[in-house]
Amino acid sequence: MFDLTGRVALVTGAGRGVGEGVARTLAAQGAAVVINDIAEETAEQTAAGIHSAGARAFAAPFDVTDFDACAAGVAAGEEALGPIDILVNNAGGTPGGMWPTPFLETSRDLWPAFVDMNLYGVMNCTRAVAEGMAERGFGRVVSISSDAARVGNKGSSVYGAAKAGVEGFMRSIAKELGPSGVTANSIVLGLIDTVPEEFLRHVNAKDLYPMGRVGTADDVAAGVVYLVSEEAGWVTGQSLVINGGGAGG
Repeated sequence: MFDLTGRVALVTGAGRGVGEGVARTLAAQGAAVVINDIAEETAEQTAAGIHSAGARAFAAPFDVTDFDACAAGVAAGEEALGPIDILVNNAGGTPGGMWPTPFLETSRDLWPAFVDMNLYGVMNCTRAVAEGMAERGFGRVVSISSDAARVGNKGSSVYGAAKAGVEGFMRSIAKELGPSGVTANSIVLGLIDTVPEEFLRHVNAKDLYPMGRVGTADDVAAGVVYLVSEEAGWVTGQSLVINGGGAGG
């Protein structure tokens, strides 16, 4: 099951962390992978690692907040590997180091950067691939969300608002693109061990998560592989929660 041979995937923010883990897992399942990262060096490193494991990969460094750069990056990836069947919108984060920060201490000047990175980045990349997917009659779009959107997290109000927008966007395009054979889903994450080490030191995973640990990139990648597979063809407009049974914090 979950054989992705012959598929081409684009994973954003795949130079490190969760995105890198997802890209490597998709490649291990047979997909060719377009590796996006804003930093050319890290995109090249992930692509080289996939090449060394015997799979096909292409580094496409671009800024997901730049609409035209997304279109150009998709075009370059498709020229190198073929039409993109799978999009994993993983790129995101907390610009300016503004997390965790209580809302009343946040800088208004940084709010747009959160929306640009976490919501408009998803919309830009989805727009760049969705038309081709619909024309070919197959596509999978998966966007990474957060418990900050699902149940709220202290100090993550601005980030959570942007991620909530992602989930609403995915549910709506699932209805629009479904008749064309394209599915659109979100994966909602609890705390993953790729966050900065100084933050993890202040977290008691046993208190937050019944499973007694924070998540890993492999935990996320397993969910992505399912949602982009042929077997998940009747799953769309959904939010898959991968958070060790936690309820946010």
